[in-house]
This record gives sequence, C-alpha cells and structure tokens, in this order.
Amino acid sequence: MLKPKVISQVLQQATTGGVKATLLLNSEGSPLVFVSEAGDRDARVYAAIASNVWSTFEKNTKPLTKEDPTIGSGVGSGNGGGINNALKFLLVECEEGNLAITTVTNMLLCLVARTDVALGILKAKTDALARHLEEPFQRVSTYTQSSS
Repeated sequence: MLKPKVISQVLQQATTGGVKATLLLNSEGSPLVFVSEAGDRDARVYAAIASNVWSTFEKNTKPLTKEDPTIGSGVGSGNGGGINNALKFLLVECEEGNLAITTVTNMLLCLVARTDVALGILKAKTDALARHLEEPFQRVSTYTQSSS
C-alpha cells in the first residue's frame, strides 16, 4: 500500500531549485497530493490549469497517421515506423512560471517552476520523478484493477 506521507516526501524532493510546487492529480484533475514552497497555497489553481491544458491538448491534437510526412521511420525518429499517438509530456512557458505535465499510470504529475528555471532542467526533474513513481503506482493500479 502506498503511504501518502511517503509520496509527499518524494514530491518534496523535486520541489527545490526554483520548482514552486509539485502536484499529483487524478484523471479528473483533482489534486491528490500537493507540495509547495512555504506560503504557496494555490493547489486548486495549479491543478485546474494543468488539467485543462492537458485535456485540451489531448482532445485537440490530430491523430497521426503513417501517411504524415513529418513522422515515420526516418533518421532520428526513434519509433521504427510504429506510431504511438498518446500525449506523453507537455511543457508550458507562461508569464509567471513554467509548467511541466506528464502521466504516471492514470494520474497527472505536474511541476510548477519559476520563469528562471530552464525548461530542460524542469523536464529532467519531471521525467526523473515520473520514473521513480511509475513502478509503485503501476503495482497499485494493477492490484486495484484485479480486485474489482
């Protein structure tokens, strides 16, 4: 069983170096766990922005096909001709901060950073955190699906 306090501690480790807040959201966009710098209590605002941006991009991106000349098995594509249309990662640069959003099993992981944090650093932190959380969350997800 996953312990909320442990999840908060893991998220707290990413909330350094200019990252203002780290959130874990359910599939509807409600915050499950929220960790932030002292005095920052905007969890619902961050969750609403992240959830809306993610769902908008997910719904409105056109499906890719093999006939699309911008994709395929060319040099550097790394997909070997196979196509996976699912949205994996989103970086949003805003006036008052940067936002990184990705999925961990059926949840959204969101990091909110100051504008002076490089997007590459933000992406690396988000990727590392998502990889760290993926395996335990996958076990819980598999367990809950088999119990139903």
